[in-house]
Amino acid sequence: MEFYSTWVYRNIFNAEWALWTFVVMIMTLNILAPIFVWMIMNGTPVTNLLKKRMKNKKEENMNN
Repeated sequence: MEFYSTWVYRNIFNAEWALWTFVVMIMTLNILAPIFVWMIMNGTPVTNLLKKRMKNKKEENMNN
């Protein structure tokens, strides 16, 4: 049995919406990959960095 003649391939994998979904997912992963690598190499999650920045801004506002 050929995979290309199955219902799953013809109606799901070969459908335009499925192809665009794969394209968008791959492009999103390619754009976000440097951020993930930076997070892993840096060792600190981005959320902690954002919390520190917010804390520093609050302290600066209190001092002014």
